[in-house]
Amino acid sequence: MWSIITGIVLTGTAFYVSVLYKSSSMVVLGYAGAALLVMACVFLVWRVRTIACSVTFPIAIAECTKPLTVRIVLENRSFLPCQRFQCRVELGNRFLKKKKKRWLRGGMAESGTNSFDYPLIMEDYGSYELLLKKVRVYDLTGLFYMQKTVKSSGFVQVLPNMQEIGVHLTEAVKNFIGEADIYDEHRAGDDHSELFQVRPFQNGDKIQSVHWKLSARLDDLLVREDSLPKACPVVFLLRYVKEKQRKAEKVNAYLVILASISFSLMDSGCPHYAAWYSSSRQDVVRVRVDNEESLYQFLSCYLEETFESSKTDLLEAYEEKYRGEHYLHLLELDEQLRLYKNREQIAAYHIQGWQEKLNGLELVL
Repeated sequence: MWSIITGIVLTGTAFYVSVLYKSSSMVVLGYAGAALLVMACVFLVWRVRTIACSVTFPIAIAECTKPLTVRIVLENRSFLPCQRFQCRVELGNRFLKKKKKRWLRGGMAESGTNSFDYPLIMEDYGSYELLLKKVRVYDLTGLFYMQKTVKSSGFVQVLPNMQEIGVHLTEAVKNFIGEADIYDEHRAGDDHSELFQVRPFQNGDKIQSVHWKLSARLDDLLVREDSLPKACPVVFLLRYVKEKQRKAEKVNAYLVILASISFSLMDSGCPHYAAWYSSSRQDVVRVRVDNEESLYQFLSCYLEETFESSKTDLLEAYEEKYRGEHYLHLLELDEQLRLYKNREQIAAYHIQGWQEKLNGLELVL
């Protein structure tokens, strides 16, 4: 729009100079400028009505400090090509509450759907939202433009790198028994609500375990084995609260530490609950982690949080919500990078040298 205003000012100046100095050449220049402005305005109004623009990420998960592709899709519903356009995008990290704005320049867009890819590097971990707010389209001369307001967004997550730390599980943790909706695939138990397997009768089996109906149908003595619930002996509480100024280095360290602990517990065969207080839901949220899929689900959910200030005691709220459930060990990590085990501090990390200290961590559970 400013280019059109500038053109109007220059055209008016040309007419003023022609009157002031009685110059016929300036009159011709003024009329030429006015004609160009009228044609540009008509063309741009028509062009704005015939284009649609959106933004997306072809890949929804990215790696930190490595190039990521941002795709602008421009649909040109006219028969004339769009010579030039610019998109105003805003990139925001939900966890860090940090935003960046920039213009993405595009070349010729022919009739139909056109895709334009741009490299973008994410410097911090977190969940990013890319908002496309404005599109500038230019006339055929490339001198004048008009803006169109657009509402389109794309989402991508930069998951923290995970370091393997030492985890030593005691027999109490390995053989922990409790209630769960997930059952052991390799061991039988005493949960009558779920069948583990049916096998032939062996010496030493109890007569109460015989599956009489199936035995009568198959004319063979068969035994029913019940399932063993895979309960979580460890609860991992994430005590991240709102800070006045969130430093990227500190937040990145926090995310790597929590991801590394959860990954190492999972990798050692220790199912656990990762829990935190969600400001958006105003409630305690927890995710069971016992395989890679659930680990990435936990990290994905956690990175979506914004963490406003709250006076809620996380442990008290957790035990109130999941009253009656038992666990053996409680791990806690706060925003000051302090790690607790059963309410006792076992590690404290600082911005400088936290990677080396994390590598030397040994968890005995």
